Amino acid sequence: MTIKLLDCTLRDGGYYNNWDFEPSTVHKYLVAMASSGVDMVEIGFRLKPANTFLGAFAYSTDDYLAALNVQTTLKLAVMINASEFVAEPRGGASAVDTYFAPAALSPVSMVRIALRVRDVASAKHIALRLRELGYTLAVNLMQIDSLNKEEIISAAKEIASWGAVDVLYFADSLGNLEPESTRQIIRVLDSVWPGELGFHSHDNKGQAFVNCLAAADSGVTWLDATILGMGRGAGNVRTENLLIELEKRKLGTYNVQSLYPLVLEDFAALHKQYGWGANLFYHLSAVEGIHPTYVQELLASDRYSPDEILSALKYLSGTEARSYNPGALGAAVRGADPGGEGTWHAGGWAQGRSVLIIGSGASTAQHMGTIEQYIRRKQPIVLCLNINRAVPTDLVSAYVACHESRILIEAHHYCELGRPVILPLARVPKGVRALLKGVEVLDYGLRLSDKRVEVGNTGCVLPTTLAAAYAIAIATAAGAERILMTGIDGYAAGDPRQEEMIEALEHYQRVDKAIPIMAITPTTYPIMQRSIYEPNL
Repeated sequence: MTIKLLDCTLRDGGYYNNWDFEPSTVHKYLVAMASSGVDMVEIGFRLKPANTFLGAFAYSTDDYLAALNVQTTLKLAVMINASEFVAEPRGGASAVDTYFAPAALSPVSMVRIALRVRDVASAKHIALRLRELGYTLAVNLMQIDSLNKEEIISAAKEIASWGAVDVLYFADSLGNLEPESTRQIIRVLDSVWPGELGFHSHDNKGQAFVNCLAAADSGVTWLDATILGMGRGAGNVRTENLLIELEKRKLGTYNVQSLYPLVLEDFAALHKQYGWGANLFYHLSAVEGIHPTYVQELLASDRYSPDEILSALKYLSGTEARSYNPGALGAAVRGADPGGEGTWHAGGWAQGRSVLIIGSGASTAQHMGTIEQYIRRKQPIVLCLNINRAVPTDLVSAYVACHESRILIEAHHYCELGRPVILPLARVPKGVRALLKGVEVLDYGLRLSDKRVEVGNTGCVLPTTLAAAYAIAIATAAGAERILMTGIDGYAAGDPRQEEMIEALEHYQRVDKAIPIMAITPTTYPIMQRSIYEPNL
């Protein structure tokens, strides 16, 4: 048996750069592919026009492809989304004629139709028209892991009945298959599919390579791969690695060395820029059945902390998130917030007194001796953000935490503090609440909103889960005369948490109950600054 390897780097990798690859990289890629012995290159999509800029390989028009002067030994494929063609008012077959010339007049020799089970019946006319135009035809059945045996059999039988499809692919869209589940799916398909089978892997759980080998051992004859694994989310099996293994197993003859400069130079630079690849977040998305684009977008924005990404994934795990919905992303980030008021009434707790908020910035440890003297002399209410071992426990009035991941990490230490912990209990998972047994919890609620800050006696509304903003709301609700801050040094330029805190401070200044805030150790935030060393602070 010989494996046919389809490289889909420019198509699947385009999810990271909007299919806008440098012409020099494309040229080197095509030359290397032709030299390597790869059987086919899926050069890109044929997408419907979008109201945004997408590069050439989102559309892969015949005119553009012809101008690339692809070597004649290299066969080209494009992918279409069945859902887009099915939705055309004129019908799927008519839409095909809009996007495709007869195969004899096109640089493209194969078309892959990506579809879900719900689109199988309606995609028949698309497939038949493409076959009439003379194209080799493949169907890429997506999210195979979500289907039971009967659904897989039904879909395969329906596609076989068209008499038009050469290769039936199944796609590990969420990257959660393992070798045995891959083999099981192949056995089911083999029982009803008369043609060749193909497999498209994703590497969310780091299993793409072994899954491809399991597929090859089980009779699959088409495998997808991408250079350096570049592809949506965690990416795919690496072309260069898979070719080495296939040649070793005598499943194909390739010139792998021709790919090395491309891998080590052009795509190494792209990997450094975009950072695709398996990690904890993609692994969790695979386990929980979450579309990997959610993770890709969260990681790409640079706005969200690891804690916030984990919380967003937890929220998404309780929703139908197998398909990506851009509108759901913001809800996912906010969705970790169950809302609601707390049970502790903060009103009067710090009435007429100064509240000193101590953060974990380097300035806390640097000036701790003078900070301690100030606390013992002036007796302010002291709110310590999370657990800070640089601050003696006996100086602290209460510890403050509001992000569930931070609470989870530190909860088992709360009982050692001997001090109250102020936190929004509604945001704490039930399993974590057991760790709070014996801890004096002051439950001050927190809801999230991008647009405003509100401060109430039993809870607040904030645009962020940064503990400093939460502590300011607590001090305000408690009736403090003023708020002093130390160890709130700020983050590096470009860190999204810096912008979040500045935004929260700006919103806070518009609150009717807003009280003066001043930093008494260095900070980069736009607030009043004084010095812990002033004699009359």
